[in-house]
Amino acid sequence: MNLSLFDFIENLKIKKSKGSKKLILLLIVYFLINNCNFSGNNSIPSNENNNPKEISAINIPELLNALLIADNKLSPVLNYSDNGEKVYIYKKFPGEKDLTIKEIELWVESGSDYFKKNRINIQILLNYLNNLKVNNSIVNIDNGAWGLWIPEKNQIFLDKKLINMGSRVFLDVLRHESIHVAQSCFGGVRSNYPKRIGLPLEFNKEINMNLSHKFYSKNSREEIYIEREAFTYSKVDGAATKLLKKFCF
Repeated sequence: MNLSLFDFIENLKIKKSKGSKKLILLLIVYFLINNCNFSGNNSIPSNENNNPKEISAINIPELLNALLIADNKLSPVLNYSDNGEKVYIYKKFPGEKDLTIKEIELWVESGSDYFKKNRINIQILLNYLNNLKVNNSIVNIDNGAWGLWIPEKNQIFLDKKLINMGSRVFLDVLRHESIHVAQSCFGGVRSNYPKRIGLPLEFNKEINMNLSHKFYSKNSREEIYIEREAFTYSKVDGAATKLLKKFCF
């Protein structure tokens, strides 16, 4: 691959988290984040808008308000162990590092503002998609996926369950599907099946776990690489918008 073709992403490197000592006991509730994909007709939700000329768009103010409420509910809860040690209970997602006591207390102090940047990035990315006239809707997806990009319908679907997962998870899935849009544009026509752009890929534990899900069991090797590329750059701030701008505008 000629990396000079992708100089627009040279500063968007995945940062490695620095290890730190455990200072407190963390009681953690895990949610599985692994069901984002692009799909053909067999995975279209039953309430799909079948009018290809009508552009549907998520109501951004309503969404941001709902995410603000969800983010408030995600704040860590402080308890104490029998010996008086601080114990924070919060929701951690697969692949995330344990937070330090300072990071957790900053989250508690910040409340929903801890995810303010995520909500801003959601708004920016949805505006990009709307400018591209990509249909985007929040629906009930009944096949186990949290997000779907359907090229022939020019449609991104996001599952309603994502809202209760908060801004961080919603943004990750939105970025993933937006990168699939960019991959379709890279293939020549947005209505085409996504094509791998050729960016360096991550093979970390979280992505490997996501791709081991039965949802991807029938995917070809190249389809898995396409998914891995989307998973890799959904974690990189600004990557989805830069890829859309590079290949779709």
